[in-house]
Amino acid sequence: MRDVLLITWHGIHELDIFPGLPDTGGQNIYVQNMAEQIHDSYGCRVTILNRGGFVHPYTERMREGTSKDPDRELYVMHVADDVKAFMRKEFLSGALIEHTVPAVLSQFPADYKPDLIISHFWDGGLMGECLCRHFPDALHVWVPHEPVGMKKAPLSPEEQETHSIYVRERYEERVLTQAHLIGSTSKLVRLDLQDAFGSDWRHKLIDVYPGVDTQRFCPRNHACLSGREAEEHAAFLNLPAELFKRPHICEFGRSDVLKDKDQAVAAFALVAREMPDLTLFLNLDEKMEPGVAAKIRDILERHGLHDRVHIFSPQDLPQNGPGSEILPNIIKTARAFISMSVMEGFGMAACEAAASGVPVVGTEHIPVVTDVIAPAGGGTVVPGKDPRAAADALLHYLRLDEEAWQKVATKAYESVITRYTWKKIVEDMFAQIKSHGFSL
Repeated sequence: MRDVLLITWHGIHELDIFPGLPDTGGQNIYVQNMAEQIHDSYGCRVTILNRGGFVHPYTERMREGTSKDPDRELYVMHVADDVKAFMRKEFLSGALIEHTVPAVLSQFPADYKPDLIISHFWDGGLMGECLCRHFPDALHVWVPHEPVGMKKAPLSPEEQETHSIYVRERYEERVLTQAHLIGSTSKLVRLDLQDAFGSDWRHKLIDVYPGVDTQRFCPRNHACLSGREAEEHAAFLNLPAELFKRPHICEFGRSDVLKDKDQAVAAFALVAREMPDLTLFLNLDEKMEPGVAAKIRDILERHGLHDRVHIFSPQDLPQNGPGSEILPNIIKTARAFISMSVMEGFGMAACEAAASGVPVVGTEHIPVVTDVIAPAGGGTVVPGKDPRAAADALLHYLRLDEEAWQKVATKAYESVITRYTWKKIVEDMFAQIKSHGFSL
């Protein structure tokens, strides 16, 4: 195996990812970590293909051409389509993707022939399906993350129109038919795909769960940041060091209306009445999600919580380089993690919190919480859009004595750490590919 191509078309994928940007979050971290592990384990060249042709909102660099990881033979290739601007995934069309294929092919090296194509989401899957016509010897594994059946379930007919469900239904069936194998990221995804579009796809299904960067997300020996760490984070963000010493809970995930971040803030408002010293940290791109930001600001105004809820913008929490320890350190020192998301293919942020040794409160829509963390005793499942239930679950963990809290934290950690390391996930993926009769 010489060349592996990973396709994550929508969002803003870079070697240095800014989680929290619109359409940029768990999937991008998943793809980047998978790419690095494939390179490190198998010594092959890995290329990540992502839609480009527009300026990065924070670095102001034009997203075009190919960037190389300085330490690996790993590349991120940005290719422009006919729309020279950022576009939410809900507005992408199949025709726009298909028309970009010649531009993608022209940017590959002249002798480029991938042995394996791993595509992500419906848009990446469609690009992978198109490229397989030009690379007929390539094995195509499609990882849908959140299949259209799951996506449409919590949406009203009007909301389905907004999320372009009809476009996805048209193209996902096509990708399901063409792809050699389908990667399931959770039990919910597997169940949805088993009989999608009236056909049985079980013969194509393999499990490709998300993994955790265990160097970034792991338990700390100390329950709070040292003075030096707090000072460094404060200096990077130009904030008071005292902010990072407060007892806190947190909510992190990409900026998306289906994350229901306002519901997490509403739950915190109920908790705050009984926990006067507690702070909530969360991330949100307020410019790109003004509706969500307005809901949150309204809650803060009504409950007088402006000084107890801190919202980080995506550029505040870099993945690499200076400032890259801020996000994991906030999670590691949290007393609980909350996610009120109503749509998850897995629940990457919740898994990272559990791997950090933090109790997790999440909705019934987050597979890693319902199937792994909560059954192990490391978290609680609450109904979506029920801030009272979420607040009660948070208060339970916040009121535990240190010994009882540590038992829950240990259960959260142990529930995910043996199953969700990237080395194990990539090894399992290639073992399943081989067991289905494919050689690379």
